[in-house]
Amino acid sequence: MENKILFVGGNWNLNGGKESKIVNEFAKYLPNVTVYNGGDYNNLNKILESCINYDVVIWWANIPNELPKIRNVKDVNYKTMLVSSKRNVDNKYSFQDLLQRSFALKSNLTIEFSKNDNLYSMKLFDPLGNVWYEGTDIKNCSEELLDRLNFIKSLTRESTVSSEENIGVLAWFFNMFKEEIYKSTDNPTIPIKKEFFNIVRDYATKFVEAAFQTKDVKRFLGNASFRCPKGFPSFRDGKYIFVSKRNVNKEFIGIEEFVPVYLENGKIYYCGENKPSVDTPIQVRMYEKLPNINYMIHSHCYIDGAPYTEKALPCGAIEEVDEIAKLLEIYYDNDYYRDFYLMNLIGHGSIMMSKNPEQLKNVAMFGRQLPEIMYQKKLVRKK
Repeated sequence: MENKILFVGGNWNLNGGKESKIVNEFAKYLPNVTVYNGGDYNNLNKILESCINYDVVIWWANIPNELPKIRNVKDVNYKTMLVSSKRNVDNKYSFQDLLQRSFALKSNLTIEFSKNDNLYSMKLFDPLGNVWYEGTDIKNCSEELLDRLNFIKSLTRESTVSSEENIGVLAWFFNMFKEEIYKSTDNPTIPIKKEFFNIVRDYATKFVEAAFQTKDVKRFLGNASFRCPKGFPSFRDGKYIFVSKRNVNKEFIGIEEFVPVYLENGKIYYCGENKPSVDTPIQVRMYEKLPNINYMIHSHCYIDGAPYTEKALPCGAIEEVDEIAKLLEIYYDNDYYRDFYLMNLIGHGSIMMSKNPEQLKNVAMFGRQLPEIMYQKKLVRKK
């Protein structure tokens, strides 16, 4: 079924606004589209409310700085695919700045507009820093935009469900892993050790510096872009798999930052008030396939020398399990009983999987080359 598209662009102010020629040009190549190109600022909230009726929302409304911004599309319809834009004529913003803004808006795709010799140049990219088009041809850009939107729509997402076991499991969970258990010789050995948390904390700092080429970590704390370069660790103990909370700072991670999850009757349940990372369904499925694996760390950096998956997938797409399975077949001889795996997720990052936490130490990693070019040629991987 063809996507139903809402396209809002142009200038919106208290004087009737103004149309954008670029919006009119883009609209020519978009099927099944409703266009609002410039107008009275007071009408924008009503248009925003209509987002609930669309599969795709292209929100490029330009609002004067003296007026409150209206762009919280995902708050109105979290299921819609959002395409945002950013005017960067004087290269005021770095690509990392643009990614951070894309994360904050929860955009699926963004188009950066720059200008050279009175000609607009466009860069179509996703929140992971993959560029799908770069050039000056609006028709070609719109075609690549639609192609990527259709691909995103074809992917499978799986929600985690709040469990009725909240109270019982959490009580067991936190009592079991109090500080005393590490000191006592009378308790049975359990697969969770302080060493794992120390490893995660150590990688957390490395991930940020590698992913953003900066040591200015504080600017990424507490926002939607921060969770990705920090990685998503998890570990298994019996029925439950414990996955880090969403948006938690992994530099200070401890047992309290993990959420118990489990698979039952085809659904993934989480215990407590905090939702686990968006990659939880993928990791739970991998634990199912790999019986010897007890620990995983997923980051948005690459592992030196590890094989790469073929398709660039956004965070949380279940198809990632199939991509990893292909690597297991090709590079690991279809052996699902090893105790250590290293894999790169093209256009995304990497995943380390091990039986013991010690195996995760000192894995050589490097930051993805951002922007990572995905159009017109094969990806060239460089350290």
